[in-house]
Amino acid sequence: MEPAAEVRQRIDEMGKALAQGLGTGAECIAVYGSAASEDFSPGHSDVNLLIVLRRVTFADLRLIGATLQREARDDLVFATPLVIAPPFLNDAADSFPIELDDIAARHRLLHGQDLLSGIHVKTAHIREEAEREARGKLLHLRALVMHNPPEAEMRHAMAGLVSTIALIERALLRGRQDTGLRGAALFAEIKNRQGISLHTLARLHDMREGSEPWPTGDALDELVEAALRDVEDLVVWVDAHAHDTTTL
Repeated sequence: MEPAAEVRQRIDEMGKALAQGLGTGAECIAVYGSAASEDFSPGHSDVNLLIVLRRVTFADLRLIGATLQREARDDLVFATPLVIAPPFLNDAADSFPIELDDIAARHRLLHGQDLLSGIHVKTAHIREEAEREARGKLLHLRALVMHNPPEAEMRHAMAGLVSTIALIERALLRGRQDTGLRGAALFAEIKNRQGISLHTLARLHDMREGSEPWPTGDALDELVEAALRDVEDLVVWVDAHAHDTTTL
């Protein structure tokens, strides 16, 4: 769901406070990711900010940290902002292609110039990072099963998992017309384009959104086991297509 009007207002107020503190050194301040789209989930989603400074200084970093601490409240979590200088947007396109592709597609300007819509990353770089991210999530999920944390922690981890997988998949689908896909539509397009059915991850999305209740006990274990199989299937697909720049 889109952030409520109150959430948008508080994000805007944070952007204004940062802009006032940073002055002319701030070229662009934007909110990106779920808080700039329909993927925002109260209770699960953090607010991600990107701040482009003409020059990143120690004093500005301290000012940003102090501003966040002063303006933040417990019921809305602002993640540590991404603070960069303008060259980063081009120079890091091969290092952080999925993140930059998502920022270009899902952001809302809070202050300054929109330096983000023109970001361009190569499909090959997205494929390489997708393989690393998918494998990393698989290993993390296996570790989670071994540690068997309390159910509340497991639910939070699974909500975060589906958010990350959705980010990876939107980047893999690539076409800007696809970046708005979410929930059932996103996972249907994955099955159509990639031939893999991530049914359990689609259910996790519904649980994260509150449209399906979270299971407990043995049923939660079964859900996690099924999600593990989904991620394993995704890793196999990405590995098979990691160097193929034509097959989606």
